[in-house]
Amino acid sequence: MTVAVLVVVLCAACQSGDPHKGRVPLAGIDGAYLYKDEVDLMYAVNGNGGDSTAYADAYIKKWIVETLFYNKAQENVASDSEIERRVEMYRRNLILNDYQEKLVVQQLEPSLSDDEIADFYKRNSSMFDAEESVMKGYFLKVPQGSPRLNELRMWCIGKTEEDLEKIEKYCLGKNAVFECFFDDWQPVAVVAARTPLTESQLQERILRKSTIEFKDNAYVYFISADTLIVEGDSKPIEMVSSEIKELLLNSKMANFIKEKKNALYNEAIQNNSVEYINANRP
Repeated sequence: MTVAVLVVVLCAACQSGDPHKGRVPLAGIDGAYLYKDEVDLMYAVNGNGGDSTAYADAYIKKWIVETLFYNKAQENVASDSEIERRVEMYRRNLILNDYQEKLVVQQLEPSLSDDEIADFYKRNSSMFDAEESVMKGYFLKVPQGSPRLNELRMWCIGKTEEDLEKIEKYCLGKNAVFECFFDDWQPVAVVAARTPLTESQLQERILRKSTIEFKDNAYVYFISADTLIVEGDSKPIEMVSSEIKELLLNSKMANFIKEKKNALYNEAIQNNSVEYINANRP
C-alpha cells in the first residue's frame, strides 16, 4: 500500500491536465486524496484560533492513519454486497421509524383527550408521588430597617395583582429580592436555601400558614406558598400530564401501527396491487 504526502502546490500551467481540478492535494493514499481546502475548512470550524500549521500537520496525519485503517478494514470484513445489504436494512429501518413517529404525532397524539389523561391519572395517581416538596408562590427579602414595612406586610398578605406590582416597585433601588413563581413549581429546598431556615423548618411554617414572615441579622423575609405539594403526596395532574400522555401513546402505539399496516394490506389486496407468486394467499 502506497502512502504519498504531497506538499507541492501545482502550477497553474499544469492544471489543464490536473486530475485534482485545481484543488491542492496535501496527502494521498492509493488514489484517495486529502485537499488543502478540506483542512482549511476543518481548521475554521475546530481550530479555535490556534496554530494553523500545527493543526494541519496533526489533521493530515490523522487522515492518513484513518484512511489506512479503513483500507485494511475493507480487506478483512464482509463482502461489499453484504455491507450494502446492511446499509439498506439500516436505511429502511430509519425510514420506517421516521414515518411511524410522524403518524403518531399527526394522528395518534391528537386523538388523546384531556378526559382520557384525567381518567388515567385518577386510576393511577399513586404512580406519581412527589420525590421532593414543591411549592408555588413568591419569595421576598428586604434589608432590615427598610421603610414602610407595615405597608409591605399588607401587600404581601393581600397578594392581588395590584399588591404584587406595589411590592415590585417598592423593591426598586433597594438591596431587595422579589421573585414570583405562581405559575412554576419551585422545590422547597431551593427556596429554603436562600433563607436562614432549613427545608423542614420552612415547610413546617408554610403548612401552618401560607404567607410567613421571619428575619435574620440582615434581612426580613416574606414567603408565600399558594400551593404546596409535600414529598410523598401525589403530584397534581398539571405536573404529570405530559408524562401520562407519553405513557398512553406508548401503550397505544403498537396496536395503532398494526392497524395502519393491516389497512394498507387490505387496500393493496382490493386494488390488486399485490401479486402472490408461487405462494398461497393467507
